[in-house]
Amino acid sequence: FFGCQLPAQILARSMEGYSAEEIKTLKRDASIREREAEYERKRKQEEESKREQLEELKANVERQEQQKLQERIETLRKRAAIRADEKAEQERLNQKREANIAKRQAAWLQRANSEIQDIRQEQDAEEDRVNANLEAARARKRENEEKIAEKKSEEKARQYELDMKRAERMSERANRREIREITRVDKIKTEAQQELQAFIQNPFPVPLKQVLAGRVRPVPTVTELLAAHKDRREELKDLESQDIPMRALLRNQTLFQYVRDIQMKAESDQLKPPEPTIGDSGRGAGRAARRSSSPTKSNKVSSPSRRGAS
Repeated sequence: FFGCQLPAQILARSMEGYSAEEIKTLKRDASIREREAEYERKRKQEEESKREQLEELKANVERQEQQKLQERIETLRKRAAIRADEKAEQERLNQKREANIAKRQAAWLQRANSEIQDIRQEQDAEEDRVNANLEAARARKRENEEKIAEKKSEEKARQYELDMKRAERMSERANRREIREITRVDKIKTEAQQELQAFIQNPFPVPLKQVLAGRVRPVPTVTELLAAHKDRREELKDLESQDIPMRALLRNQTLFQYVRDIQMKAESDQLKPPEPTIGDSGRGAGRAARRSSSPTKSNKVSSPSRRGAS
C-alpha cells in the first residue's frame, strides 16, 4: 500500500481519519520502506551486475584457458616436429659418422696388421739373432768350462803330487824325529844311570837332574796364552755390550743365577799359568820349611821330593 503511487485525492481521502502525528509517522514509515525497497532493488541490480561480470570473467577465463591449451598443443606439435627433424638429422649424422668410423677402423686395422707383421718379422729375426748368440755363448761357456775343468784336473793332480811329496817328507821327518827322540832317550837314560852311579859312589848336596826333571810341570806356550788373552778380551767386550737382564729372562733364570753361570764358566775356561811351590826352591827352602812347620807338615812337603828322588 505504502509502496504504490496513489493519486493525491485517494491518498487525501484515505488519511482523513488520521491525526497529523500518525500521518507523519506513516509518511516516515513509507519513506523508510521506499528507501529499503530502493536499496534492495539496487542491491539486486548490483548482484545481477556482479553475477554477469563473474559469468563474463568465467567465460573469459575459459576462453583464455582454451586458447592457452590450443597454443600449448600447437607448441607441443611444433616441438615434436622439431624433435623429429632433429632426430632424423641426428640419425643421418650418426650413420655418416659410423660410416666414417668404419672406414677409419678398416684403414687402422690394415695399418695395424701390416705393423704387426713387420713387428713379428723383426721379432723372429731378433729371436734368431738371440738364439745364435746364445748358442755361441753356450759354446764359449762350454769351452771355458772345459778349460777350467782341465785346469782344475791339472791343479788337482799337481796338488795330489805335492800332497804325496809332503806326506813322504813328513813321514821321513817323523821317522828322523822318532829316531832322534829314541837316541836322545837312550842318551838321557845312560846319563841318568851314570849320574846315579856317581852319586852312589860320591854323594854331594847338589840335587840330581832326574830329581829336578821330576818337578817340572807342563807350561802353556806363548801362542796358547795369547789366544786365551784374545778370547778373554772378546768375551769381556761381549759381556759389556750384551743385555744381561734380557738374556737371563730368555734363559728362564734369575739375574743372579745367570751372572753366577757366567762367572763359573769363565773360571772353568780360564788358562792359569803355573805357580811356584815350596818344593821348587831347593833343599834350603825345604829345610827352612821343616824348621818353621810341624812334623806332619814337613812330611807332607818333603814327600814329593822323596817321590821324585825315587
